[in-house]
This record gives sequence, structure tokens and C-alpha cells, in this order.
Amino acid sequence: MTDEADPHLATLARLDELIEDSGLDRSDVLDPARLSLGTGLPPEVVAAGLDRRPMAAVSFLEQVGQRLEFLRATRLRPDGRPYPLKEIADGAGLTSQWLGQIVKCEKKPSLEHAARIEDFFRVPRGFLTATPSQALDRALRVRLADEQSRLMAEFKSRNQLGGIAFRGLRDASPRTLAAVQALIDSIATDHHGGPARRKRS
Repeated sequence: MTDEADPHLATLARLDELIEDSGLDRSDVLDPARLSLGTGLPPEVVAAGLDRRPMAAVSFLEQVGQRLEFLRATRLRPDGRPYPLKEIADGAGLTSQWLGQIVKCEKKPSLEHAARIEDFFRVPRGFLTATPSQALDRALRVRLADEQSRLMAEFKSRNQLGGIAFRGLRDASPRTLAAVQALIDSIATDHHGGPARRKRS
């Protein structure tokens, strides 16, 4: 497998590095059940991708039908019931018959029609059509951004830097933040203990 064929591998490597450097629990950060909800992939397929094993794939027709049924099962109406096909079709500007054929894996949707269904359920574009690796990559990128934001928030809180924007450090690794922390600690020590002495060359 290559990163080009399986784009999630590169993002997974970055997350694994962040998890290791931060001492986080990998099973908590990379929970297959939670990632399944954001990808439309079964948890066992997500688990395979997280273990860098081949991710089971089905035909495009089956994939779209399965992910549409996944959306109906996980994105419920306000009354807690699944959306009927007619309501989805009306909301997406499609016919119930055509949508029923998609669910039965008898019809291949165009990207425009898939996008209308994705908009109806308020999920990202490509939710229905992305390959398993692409779908997992998108979910992993969200997890990576969340963990980086959390680390930055903790860093700013610890150093009382709430009003300062660190655009260059937004995607910083724990190692980079540790280096910046050491610099801040060094400056604070020099400030409180008198000016730092310069070594003569």
C-alpha cells in the first residue's frame, strides 16, 4: 500500500506521532466506532485501516447504497425515526423511485445527485462516493486538527497566553511545543533571576 493509493496512511502517521509524543491513549483518540460515524464505514473496516491492513471495499453501487442506508440509520429525524425515502427525495430534489434504485444498488448516482443527498443529511461532500481510504483520511484529519487545537489551548493556558494568536504554531507537533515551552521557561528564568549572562567567546 502507498500513501497515494491510501491517503489515510500519511494522516495516520502524523496522528500516531502526536499520540506517542503526547502520551495519549491511541484507542481513545482513534476509536473505530466514533470514526465509523464520520465515515459511513463499518467499524471493522475502520479498524483495519487504523492497523494499516487492507480495507474491505465493495462495488461503487453497493458503497453508495450502504452509505445512504448508514445515513438513514444514524442521522435521524427530530422525532427519532429514520427519514423515509420520499422525504429524502423531496428534500434533495430527486424522485423516490430513483432513490429507491440507489438503495437497492440498481442505479449509479451522478456526483451532483450524490451531493444533493449529502447536503440533505448535512455531511461533507464525498461522504457517499469517497473510497474507504479517502473517507477515513477525512475523519482522521478532523481528529488531528482537534488534538492539535487541544494541545495549543493547553499550551496557551499553561503560559497565560490567551490573547495571543500563534498562527505559525497552529499545527505544531508536541515536540515543537515542548521546544517553545523550554524557550519560554528559559526566558522566564532569566527574567526572574536577573539578566542572562552572555558567554565570552
